[in-house]
Amino acid sequence: MSSTRIRRDKGKFIGMACLLFACVAGQCDPGVGSMVPGAQGPQGDPGPQGAQGETGAAGPAGADGSLRVYGDGSAGDRVVSSDEDWNSGPNQPLNLQFSNLTIDAGVTLTLPSGMTIRVTGDFANHGTIIVLPAADGGFAGLDGPGSSDDLSSVNVDPVAGIATLSAQAGEFGGNSDVQLAGRGGVGLSEFEARQLVAITTIAGGGGAVGGTDQEAGVTSNSGSKGGGALRILAMGTITNEAGGEIIANGDEGEGGGGGGGLVILASQTIVDNSGTIRANGGDGENGDSNEGPSGGGGGGIVQLLAPTVAGSGLIDVVGGSGGTPGSGVSATTRFAGGGGGASGGDGGNGGMVPAGANVMPNAAGDGEIGFSLITEVDPTALL
Repeated sequence: MSSTRIRRDKGKFIGMACLLFACVAGQCDPGVGSMVPGAQGPQGDPGPQGAQGETGAAGPAGADGSLRVYGDGSAGDRVVSSDEDWNSGPNQPLNLQFSNLTIDAGVTLTLPSGMTIRVTGDFANHGTIIVLPAADGGFAGLDGPGSSDDLSSVNVDPVAGIATLSAQAGEFGGNSDVQLAGRGGVGLSEFEARQLVAITTIAGGGGAVGGTDQEAGVTSNSGSKGGGALRILAMGTITNEAGGEIIANGDEGEGGGGGGGLVILASQTIVDNSGTIRANGGDGENGDSNEGPSGGGGGGIVQLLAPTVAGSGLIDVVGGSGGTPGSGVSATTRFAGGGGGASGGDGGNGGMVPAGANVMPNAAGDGEIGFSLITEVDPTALL
């Protein structure tokens, strides 16, 4: 009997060992002796924050903040391939911060006075840029066909613009007295001209009134407008190609001629002028039966600023010619000539009218030459 019990115990031990081996192998019945994980306990509190790491290496330096004078290029590239008027035309841009700007050959781009064009890349002119005149000439009356068009004949002085003194109107009165001429406006010195690296909507001074003129039934007496201002700023190259023109002349033919305008081309790289830049004074009005001749406008100012200024193009800043005396003054009420507006150069004086029924007035003066200024320097800090 004892041997029989020993065999049972041995069998029971073997069975339990097999069950244990099967559970370890993942084959046991989950209901009997299974090893199922219990529910996850709550998360413990976070540990203390570790020590702050070392500061990383500094990144590359950003662009110089002063370079903002060249704009941000947000208007993108623009090519003017047909005539455009940015003063009042349908294509006038509201954003003047270009990446690159090109004016094609044979195209005329008309600009209002006082415009600054900013370019982060290159500016290239192959066509014609005309800057409109701005500073008003003097005024002394308007008589239209109807009474509603009549305006006072009290003389209004012309706008001086960048000049130090505005032009002066001549005297007017009867033929028994000498009528003295008006003085031309007073322009700038070269030192003063070099300080003009910013612009406003006016540049050359307006001319003073001369005498009455009639056209299409309207009698008026006014002086010519002064030339306008344009500034182009580019980080890249500014090129005025051979055949390209930039024109900012004073108006002419009404009283004293207008003073020439102001053109500033400033590049951080190079200005290459192989074309023509004009900022001439306007011619004075000729004398006729009721007036002496008026003076020419003074020449304007052109400034080129860049580390390199190249090209063999023309920069023209001559003064306007004084008006011719004509065949003589015979009107009972007559006007002496008005002075020309000034800019870089002085305006010319008008022509005096002697007393007498039918007299020859004095000649009017020409406007003086303006300034063509070249400065080879990075202009960024100056702008």
